[in-house]
Amino acid sequence: MSIADLFDHFLFDLDGCLYLRDQVIPAAPPTLAELRRRGKKILFVTNDPRSVRSFYAEKLNRLGIEARAEEVLGCGWATAAYLQEHHDLAGKTVFVVGPEGLMEEMRLVGLRVVEGVEAKNADFVVVGGHAGFNYQEMMIANFALRNGAHFYTTNRDATFPTPDGPVPATGACLAGIEVASGLSAISIGKPEPGMYEVARSLLGSGRMVMVGDRLDSDIEGGKRAGIGTVLVLTGVTTREEAIESGWRPDFIVEDVGGLL
Repeated sequence: MSIADLFDHFLFDLDGCLYLRDQVIPAAPPTLAELRRRGKKILFVTNDPRSVRSFYAEKLNRLGIEARAEEVLGCGWATAAYLQEHHDLAGKTVFVVGPEGLMEEMRLVGLRVVEGVEAKNADFVVVGGHAGFNYQEMMIANFALRNGAHFYTTNRDATFPTPDGPVPATGACLAGIEVASGLSAISIGKPEPGMYEVARSLLGSGRMVMVGDRLDSDIEGGKRAGIGTVLVLTGVTTREEAIESGWRPDFIVEDVGGLL
């Protein structure tokens, strides 16, 4: 019996699990195609806030992995949905420390994205890692938070995997803002339960498993949500780290092909 036989629904992390930047993990396309052939439901769950869901679906298809935008659960989209559910957003403003894709998610739920002097009095500060992070952003976010803005982050991942090794991610950008303001952001993405609650609502009842390369988001999140966990070794975590971790995965495989 394979791991795939034990579950009905598969949540897949993206970077480090199915691809590394623009390089597909060779085992990914045939493995996911076989899971679909067996009638398994698939959801792509990412803590990358840089783009909207359609972008990730298009990228996956370009890499040979069948995907639809509605099968992508991104932390940017999840954060916007959370704000919409828990706050009255009518006429409200947001200062986004993050990429254009995250700004677009905020606009789609009715928030007005502000910058510069106006941003110092924004109603919300939302942080998502991006390569253009700078001191000016940190300063404006600090002013807005000290003026009473609600504080959210898409996730707390310190790094994300690349072919050249781990590089700074959202958590690294967030840390400076939290230290400067003295406040702690509410995090929405993995490993927080909210992401997995949304996943369950999208997939319905059935045996669910999280497949990813990170102990501190994928595996911890799956464990906290009470679902199965599979660690792949194509990303940031080694087998030794997994064995010694307090968040030990249910299964460890070299790559997603190990599911079969």
